[in-house]
Amino acid sequence: MWKILGSVIEMCIYSAVYMVIVLVMLKIVGAAFSTDFEKKISEEGNTGLAIICGCLFISIAILLSTVVRW
Repeated sequence: MWKILGSVIEMCIYSAVYMVIVLVMLKIVGAAFSTDFEKKISEEGNTGLAIICGCLFISIAILLSTVVRW
């Protein structure tokens, strides 16, 4: 019982840390593109830019998961 509860709490902590990292990364990527890419994705429907941003976030998730497993 306590092992499961500990795992759930650990998962919540890791996901909260990941959300913070994603928000910081979102601002860094936005500064790197030097355009308002959030507007381009949501209003103009730029699918290519959305795929690039999604790939960046997936790669960050993979890197974080390898760091956590060490």
